[in-house]
Amino acid sequence: MSNSQFKLKELTTWVTSECDLRCKYCFVYKLNENQPHGKMTKETADQLIRFASENLQPNGSIWFFGAEPFCNFDIMRYIMEKSQADGSKWRFGATTNCTLLTEDIVQYLKKYNFGFNCSIDGLKDTHNTNRIYADGSGSWDDAWRGLSLIRKYINPTPQVRWTVTPSIVKGLADGIKTLVEEHKLTSLAVDMVYEAEWIAADLAALRHELEVFRGYYLKWMQDGIPVFSMFMRDANSAITQQQRRWCSRCGLGQGAVGVDWDGTLYPCHRFIDSHKIRIGDIYQGFNQTRTDWIAHWQKSAPYCEVPSKCLGCNYKNACSGGCLAVNYDVFGNTHASPEAFCIIKQLITEVLADTCKSLQNNPTFQKVYKKSSLPQLNPNKKPANQPSLGDAKP
Repeated sequence: MSNSQFKLKELTTWVTSECDLRCKYCFVYKLNENQPHGKMTKETADQLIRFASENLQPNGSIWFFGAEPFCNFDIMRYIMEKSQADGSKWRFGATTNCTLLTEDIVQYLKKYNFGFNCSIDGLKDTHNTNRIYADGSGSWDDAWRGLSLIRKYINPTPQVRWTVTPSIVKGLADGIKTLVEEHKLTSLAVDMVYEAEWIAADLAALRHELEVFRGYYLKWMQDGIPVFSMFMRDANSAITQQQRRWCSRCGLGQGAVGVDWDGTLYPCHRFIDSHKIRIGDIYQGFNQTRTDWIAHWQKSAPYCEVPSKCLGCNYKNACSGGCLAVNYDVFGNTHASPEAFCIIKQLITEVLADTCKSLQNNPTFQKVYKKSSLPQLNPNKKPANQPSLGDAKP
């Protein structure tokens, strides 16, 4: 093995803790109201580049994050230009609310083949329910303008990160259909806020939306429209994954780490909001906490906060515990997943598994998910007691 195989694949870098929005579900400020404010300086950026040169794979990526990374675009540009001048071949991208993007900024980023994960919660009414400015006004118009610039100059189908709370479940399927069929957006990372309270009526509404979505999705696959959906990804993993894999995954400081604006390192970007699990810094490198953190996780499998829900769970083989940072924020324990996470994953699997089975020989479906076909089980083989190592994602 080459040394590069032991290096990180990504540095998810908070270049700022500032944001121009006040989203109602924001994990940065809703869970930690005393979040320290700051922006990365050039001096810290220099140390980030040095750290990356020693610890990041040659084809790795620096992904800008934060509250809103484009609140500190100057330092993003400094990092990219200096890295390029130093001869690095790293890739760059950002998770952004898209509101601060201008034509000049997007045209500048084009030369870096810049990647985008666009936080837009569907159509205008649903988006403006939660993604608001400090004065309470909705941000959809500005976000959609920024998304349109990305599509015009860089990528016609960037990933849309659509966060769903119980208040915007109704109409979810038709909203997805509109993005796919009218706006030709086919990479849809639609996921739930699992920290929220999901009552029976919310779950019933979600079931209905998934059933409607199921019909739409089947038609898109039949028509050769390559729509990515986290719903389908999860259901497909549940039926094709032969055994549970949870030992090696995100949130452990293995393939990727989070870098705060002051240079502190965390197991992933999502842990930065609490500032509790510090695994080193870009000045001195990793500390013992990183090793201990991984070892602690691998001692036992994750479970539902209501453990009985793990019994007979139809999603179990695909489950690697959900988001470890969410688990830690809610319970102070990475191994316990919120009950809402478990119920919703089971619901997704229940509603969509048969559709996934029917699509195993569909070339568009296989291309989107790059999954193997349904496993051929050997009835004489005893299941392994220990999970295999792998890159399981929550």
